[in-house]
Amino acid sequence: MNHLYFNAFEVTPDYRKIIKDFTILLMKRKGEHWLSYEDIGDFLDALPEQFQGILQSACFMWGNEAFLLFRTNDLPENGYLGRLSEVSQKIDCTIDLVERPQHIRQKHKLFQLFLNAAPNSDHHRYRYHNVTGRLFITSADSDFTNKPDQSRIAMEVEVKPDFTIQLHTRTFTSLNRHEDLALDKYCRASEKERKKLWSKEQFLFDPATDRFKRYNEALDGKVPLKDRYVNRRPKCARLIKGKNKKNRIDFFSLNPKKYSTTKIALFNELYFEAFLPKFRGYFGLQQVCKPETAVESVHFEKSATDRTNVLRNVPVRFINNTNDAKAEKQFKDALQEHFGLSARSTRHADPKALNFVMNNDVAYYQREKEEIDRYEQFKATPECATQQFTLQEFKGAESNSKAFIAKLVTELHLKYDIAQRQMTVFDWGRLQASGTWSFVLKEEEDKQEPVFHFLSIHPDGQMNFSSLTRDLFTEAFHSKLTAIFDKYPRGGQPIEGVILDEEGNLNVIQQTDMRAFPNLDGIHKEIMAGIKIEGVDVPAEDVKSFTAQYLNANGSDLPDLQQYLAGVKTGQTIALTELKRCIRGKSKAKIGYAKAFHQKFGYWLKHPFKSKEATGRYSKALVDLHTYEENGALCYWVNTRMKETKGRFPNGNVVRKLKPVDNSRLLSDFLLETLAVDFVRINAPTVLPFPFKLLREYATMAEKPDSSTLPDLSQITFD
Repeated sequence: MNHLYFNAFEVTPDYRKIIKDFTILLMKRKGEHWLSYEDIGDFLDALPEQFQGILQSACFMWGNEAFLLFRTNDLPENGYLGRLSEVSQKIDCTIDLVERPQHIRQKHKLFQLFLNAAPNSDHHRYRYHNVTGRLFITSADSDFTNKPDQSRIAMEVEVKPDFTIQLHTRTFTSLNRHEDLALDKYCRASEKERKKLWSKEQFLFDPATDRFKRYNEALDGKVPLKDRYVNRRPKCARLIKGKNKKNRIDFFSLNPKKYSTTKIALFNELYFEAFLPKFRGYFGLQQVCKPETAVESVHFEKSATDRTNVLRNVPVRFINNTNDAKAEKQFKDALQEHFGLSARSTRHADPKALNFVMNNDVAYYQREKEEIDRYEQFKATPECATQQFTLQEFKGAESNSKAFIAKLVTELHLKYDIAQRQMTVFDWGRLQASGTWSFVLKEEEDKQEPVFHFLSIHPDGQMNFSSLTRDLFTEAFHSKLTAIFDKYPRGGQPIEGVILDEEGNLNVIQQTDMRAFPNLDGIHKEIMAGIKIEGVDVPAEDVKSFTAQYLNANGSDLPDLQQYLAGVKTGQTIALTELKRCIRGKSKAKIGYAKAFHQKFGYWLKHPFKSKEATGRYSKALVDLHTYEENGALCYWVNTRMKETKGRFPNGNVVRKLKPVDNSRLLSDFLLETLAVDFVRINAPTVLPFPFKLLREYATMAEKPDSSTLPDLSQITFD
């Protein structure tokens, strides 16, 4: 039976063995001040010579506490605690022995402490920074670095309280970009950000070992800014948008050539090749999974109905704010050819029409110093649907104009439905929803009262949008909603949305720490083992003997391979890359030979990882849409459909939870139908029911909150 796997582990520490072989110390900061990374770093630097280099790892407990891990044999037999305490007092801290690790309040911290200690110092791929108590994994692969003097990225492995593993991408930016790093998110120079930047700990990067180390001016001397890094990325949106400006590590790839630089590969290497060989005897570990029979799975298919059919009778307007008549004609021709929509040129937006607006980009208007803000002039409003794009974007997408225009049509279709207050992008009536359903989003500006946006959908698809702000008449319900959105445990995930039905039942949607993962053991031991064949040779006699036996047993014929082997002399060796060349192609005989060769020699000549069979066996949780019930809530996660993955999974899949509040019933009547749509994400279901997409668009289009059409809230009586 196949299983669906997650990022969680069942962890059983063997405390008896841990106490026997390891010493764990608890470091505390005195007073109200928090224990900082710099404090622990200063403590390590100040240790006597006999204690230098023996600390296995460090891990923060609370803001003013941290655990330190030592092998007991590395410490002096007597008096070591007193000497360590003397050093810690210089930085206003205390050191105490943890006599019983099983009494540690947050059990996951013990696992994190040992996970941090896993990498061997001579392994170039791992870089552990003891000061932060976090584990970063870096790679010398060129895919992981930006241009010199800019930034480098690393992966941080974090263990959450429920023993889920979180794999974060961290950016280390060169101080050569200190001006960019001192900008706020609006790209303005900020004294606050500048002070934060220069107060952060700095690192040096050694390209020979692919490791960072703490920068200490007294020990390292003056080092140019370009060679010093901080764990920080620019906040300015202009500097981080776009494919070439984002630092990322792909989550997972089925392509053996790409696999080694993904998060799953890096974690697998850490877990199987570093952690388990050192600490297997101290922990019982099992990746959490669920039988396929315990999970409802839906294969996501694109809608068979062409959504643009409902727009054929809607007037279409085209507003050209550029001087490029040729581009205008190309756009209108493509719109007619691919979508059957005939656009009429005009200078003004029509509230009853679909309005396409072509502008020049921002750089053009800055260069020409045009007084009129075209973007603001034709901004979409709740009464008039407009979709703006730039001439430069359209020309850049000329080779694939259909996909570019399709995205514009979809976005404009959503805005048109909002302006007309009638849903046509989706047939709401087929859900046979009883009564009116409402969806609520929270929008919170900096240092302001939150605004709640409502979308009420009637059985016939008629929509009402409204916003709730705090005033004398709405204060009671505003306070209750605020409490609902803020009602999550310490360190937990915030509420992403609220769903209400006409009977007063209220459900919330919340992220969890769970992520869909592939079968890590299967990926590491059965699939990715033996993918590196460059430079590997095997004896010719062994290959010839195996090949002859295989062909006789299966009645197969591989002429290219047989011809090559006939020319190899006895006593020679054969390069696996040559064998791979001889069985290129997708015939069953070649695939069967590659599988048999792997069973015999342990190397893949033709990697089967992209096949549907292998995907279903080892990483089925990463495709399609899945749900399961747990403690009265419905857990769900959505993925690209199997046919559209192309063997690449850039992002992990978050497991979300739909759960009732108080005595409400679970509102899962048509959750799957509102997720399995193709007009929010390309080739994949949406992660939140699609009405929340309409709500986000409305919140962007509405300049002022409108509370005139709020739904009837009198039946909502939650505590």
